[in-house]
Amino acid sequence: MSQVNVVVGAQWGDEGKGKWVDVLAEKTDVVVRYQGGNNAGHTIWIGGVKYVLHQIPSGVFQKNLISAMAAGVVIHPVGLVNEITKMTTASTDARVIPVKITPENLWISARAHVITPWHIHLDGARESKSSTPIGTTKRGIGPTYSEKASRTGLRMGHYVNDKARTAWIEDMAASDPAFKKHYESEKATWDEFHLSAQKIAPFVCDAETKLRKALHAGKRLLLEGAQGTLLDLDHGTYPFVTSSSTAAAGACSSIGLSPKAITNVYGIAKAYVTRVGSGPFPTELHDDVGADIAKKGNEFGATTGRPRRCGWFDAVAFRYSAAVNGFDGVIINKMDILTGLRELKICVKYKHPELGEIEDFPWDANVLAKCEPVYVTLPGWSEDIPKSGSIDQIPENAKNYILALERHTNTRIMWVGTGPGREEMLTR
Repeated sequence: MSQVNVVVGAQWGDEGKGKWVDVLAEKTDVVVRYQGGNNAGHTIWIGGVKYVLHQIPSGVFQKNLISAMAAGVVIHPVGLVNEITKMTTASTDARVIPVKITPENLWISARAHVITPWHIHLDGARESKSSTPIGTTKRGIGPTYSEKASRTGLRMGHYVNDKARTAWIEDMAASDPAFKKHYESEKATWDEFHLSAQKIAPFVCDAETKLRKALHAGKRLLLEGAQGTLLDLDHGTYPFVTSSSTAAAGACSSIGLSPKAITNVYGIAKAYVTRVGSGPFPTELHDDVGADIAKKGNEFGATTGRPRRCGWFDAVAFRYSAAVNGFDGVIINKMDILTGLRELKICVKYKHPELGEIEDFPWDANVLAKCEPVYVTLPGWSEDIPKSGSIDQIPENAKNYILALERHTNTRIMWVGTGPGREEMLTR
């Protein structure tokens, strides 16, 4: 029986999606990245070894599984070649899982757009010159999606074709003197870009047709999102967002898949909230508690290494995320990080200086920036949370915290993450 499940970040990204894609992929045939680029950093711990994936789907460590990168993804070819090389190179560490990546088990969409050296240059220049920088990763993501929207971008199918790639470069150079200057002055960078096309070419295909055929043949698909719902281009805290559709509906658009095909949507969140880069963050903590959570939770970006801003769980934002995605189940990560805190807080509504109390997440980032959180306070716990087993086995106050999260978000928590490893989870 065919089945299509979607894994979505329910906050501002960095929720721990990689681990859960890896776990859920055990009962999946195909894992598909449906948006974003190498600005993502999906961290997976297996057998004490840390793996960080930026472009390859997080199910790659499961046996006999196909990985796919769909049309909605933007691809950095040099980085992808390096990632494939690293994953497939034999290691002296016996704990490292050997991965075989071939054109048969990695499908790269010919429709996906390419991040070129020019896009990376533009991203860095815009961020450094802006009086209100977004806080991007400067990986060229935004400019690549911008050119896609303006219909001047380079798609993977054309990138791996020497004549088509050359024609695109000639057109760009003829229409933009700045591009021509960059192309001529950054020869080594562009040479590496050209060389990567030869290495990636065997993987590029009509991935979307293959995915639909796999679904019709009864295969099970797991669709992997990057970043988080509150960074969605349409539904996030614009302009402090990413450049793609991070919500579950974006998966259908990226793959060319009917929404009727979706079986379940799983929202991933932390037991608290983090955010990287600029933008409003009502529950952000600027005190010792926030610093303690950041230290215990090792809150540094997997892609940039930047420290993450930390705050209490925001049920207003989560209710909004649940409404946008229609979660069939929720996974809460990093419950163990909250152990030892005397009390915990959950934001249940906002208070705005002009608008008064607000229970719905505002569309305007300027309004959100002026909102103060209204909290409910719960007692913390000092007992250790078991690494595996049932949610019923956790300390009473931890159980009450889970119940409070469910009550204030109108969702059902199915799993609780208690560490980065595959087995470190509690089930219901």
